[in-house]
Amino acid sequence: MNCLNNPHQIKPTALTTSAFAVAIFFAALAAYLFAAARRGELFSPPLQNGDEVSYERLGYNLASGLGFGYCPNDTQATQAPVSRCQANCTKAEFEVSAFRPPGFPFFVASIYWFSPLNYFAVRCGNCVCLALAVTVVAIAFFRHFSRFTGIFVGLLCCFDPRLHEYAGTFMTENLATLMLSLFALAMSRFAANVTLTNACLCGLALSGLTFTRTFYTVWYPVLWILVLGVCVIRVRIPTSVSNAGFFAFLVFALSSIALIGPWWLRNCFVLQAIMPTGTQGGIGIVDGFSDIAYKHQGNWTPKAATEIENQMRADPVLRELSGIDFEKEHCRRGMAQAKAWIKAHPREVVHLTIWKISKLWEYGNPRQMLLLASALLGIFVTRRQPLSRVLFVLLILNTLTVMATYHTYERFLTPFRPLINGMAGCWFEWLVCFCGSLCRRKISPAI
Repeated sequence: MNCLNNPHQIKPTALTTSAFAVAIFFAALAAYLFAAARRGELFSPPLQNGDEVSYERLGYNLASGLGFGYCPNDTQATQAPVSRCQANCTKAEFEVSAFRPPGFPFFVASIYWFSPLNYFAVRCGNCVCLALAVTVVAIAFFRHFSRFTGIFVGLLCCFDPRLHEYAGTFMTENLATLMLSLFALAMSRFAANVTLTNACLCGLALSGLTFTRTFYTVWYPVLWILVLGVCVIRVRIPTSVSNAGFFAFLVFALSSIALIGPWWLRNCFVLQAIMPTGTQGGIGIVDGFSDIAYKHQGNWTPKAATEIENQMRADPVLRELSGIDFEKEHCRRGMAQAKAWIKAHPREVVHLTIWKISKLWEYGNPRQMLLLASALLGIFVTRRQPLSRVLFVLLILNTLTVMATYHTYERFLTPFRPLINGMAGCWFEWLVCFCGSLCRRKISPAI
């Protein structure tokens, strides 16, 4: 075992890395396909009356050419086989939506375009995304930390219960895990070497991450400031690479909106308002700040948002609004109610914040607490590594975002799992090396 930060450590060859990557990918893919099959979901349609069927219907309607939205009869996924995706309603009946993030529906649509209603292909595709996330992270640790940590993260991810839980589901977790892993690696590469190419790759990865989950949109201001700071520091250093620092920031900023920017414009157009991120945040925020949220100690339930929806549907005037106008009004009311509750309950907000943090970091679950504590210690002992610093910043941003919204099972920490497992491996290796060093010091005087 090579100890971390060993200057004499020999970097693995390209052939060794390639063989390692292939082995980890197929091991992870087999593990996730088996997890989905064991749940009996590998060939099944998405779960009804929830997020899964909503994402599936959006994908189907995109593949049918209707657009991003729903037909009036889109209450459940069609299970009858079809040769191609056909519109289930007319253009006049179709209602556009700005509620869901577009990444996963477009992923579903890309599969349905070639193989309509192939739930097996979608679930396998999600397992592939998850296996790719594990592979790219394992390669990074294998090359830049040690062979042991690379193998450790690959094996631990294959048995990770959180990754097994979401493997192959009709949810955003699989794709979000891949995109977050790519962004963290791209940003660490950019932090280590400020070039236009690295800036572009980092920005595109961030744009792809936000395209997959609207949750990460609030990270933009902080990340732009941090990237600008890195570029300014590089500019002050008289090297040929650092002279392009400001141009690198410009490239990063433009590429960070390359994928998501058109979608933000689309949302503003369909909503006829400056609401680039759509309606999901405004509708859902009341589920994070309300009497119901306090009763459930910060855990997400749709009850508060549903209450507002029911009140709106009971109003004859509002009941007649079109789908997108109804969403817009629902968003406005949700935001207003959440703001009013926060203003009227400052002490309860503090309690909610503590509950959300403790549940995000799985306080009360000994195994998960041990893993997460090991990961934080791993970040500390490898703090000179760019990836460790980037991951630390992203974990702080993730925690702050949950504090400002709500906690939803393990969904907001799941995309970090490959990176967390890798850092836990770093701590374990450091601990073994440290104990070995102490033993050698005790034996040496005796000899």
